[in-house]
Amino acid sequence: MYRFLFRPKWLFFHLLVVTGIVSMLLLGKWQWTKYGARNDFVAKVHSRENATPSDLGQRLAAGDTAAAIEYSRVTASGSYLPGDQFSLINQAQGADTGVDVLTAFQITGGPVVIVNRGFVNDGATVPAPPAGTLLIGGTARVTQVRGTGELTDNGNGSKTEVRRVDLDLISSRLGTPVAPVFIDFIASKPTSPSPPYPVPLPDLSGGPPYLSYSIQWCIFSTCVAVGWVFAVRRSLRTRRRAAANEAGAANASTSADDDDRQLAVSEASPVQPSA
Repeated sequence: MYRFLFRPKWLFFHLLVVTGIVSMLLLGKWQWTKYGARNDFVAKVHSRENATPSDLGQRLAAGDTAAAIEYSRVTASGSYLPGDQFSLINQAQGADTGVDVLTAFQITGGPVVIVNRGFVNDGATVPAPPAGTLLIGGTARVTQVRGTGELTDNGNGSKTEVRRVDLDLISSRLGTPVAPVFIDFIASKPTSPSPPYPVPLPDLSGGPPYLSYSIQWCIFSTCVAVGWVFAVRRSLRTRRRAAANEAGAANASTSADDDDRQLAVSEASPVQPSA
C-alpha cells in the first residue's frame, strides 16, 4: 500500500519537503543567532554605561583599542580648540532639525579628541566652546563610516560641514591626528552653557524582532512537515477507497456471473412430468 511513496514524483516531493524544512530551520537558527548577538551587544553597552567613568587619556596611553573603549563612560581633562569646529549636518532631536557641533579637544598630556558637544537648531548661532581648562565627561563612540545608499561626505563644499563623524576625514581636515574614538558630551566641570544640547543616549529598547523571525521560521517548517503528513494520508485514503471500489465491483461482477450460470443451468434442465 505504501509502495506509491517510492514513485519518482513522490520521491521529488519528499526531497522538496526535506529541503524546505532544513532551509527554514537554518533560517530560524540564523535569526536566533542574531537575537543572541544583539542581546550580548545590549548587555555589553549597558555594562559599560553603568561602569565607573574612566580617564580616556590613560586608556589610550595603555593601548586600549577603540572597540574596547566604545560605549564606555569616559572623562578627559584639557581645553577646547575653538578654531577647530565642525557641524554634523542633517540631524534631528525630537521634532527639531539642526546640526550637532563637533569640536576638537586637546587632552592634557594626550591626543586631540573630537567631542560631539550636542545639538543646535537650524538657524541658531553655533556657540563657541568654553574657554580654559575643564573636565568633560561623556560616552566614547567609534568613527562612523558611510553606509550603503548614503551620500558621500563631501560636506556640500564646506570644509566645516560633515555628514557623519568620520574621524579620518576630520583628521585630514584638521591636519592633525585625532584619537580613534570621539566623545558624545554629557557634562563638564565647570558646567558648559546650553545650547548645544547633549545628544541623547542610544535607544537599545527596540531593534529588529529576531526572536519573532526565528519562531516564525520554526512554525513554517512545522507546517511543511504537517502538510507532508496530510498529503500522504490523503493519497493513502484515496488509494484505499479506489481499491475498495474495485473490490466491490469485482465482487458484484462475480455475483452476476454466478447468477447467470445458475439461470443457464435451470433453463437447460428438463422439466419433470407431473404424476
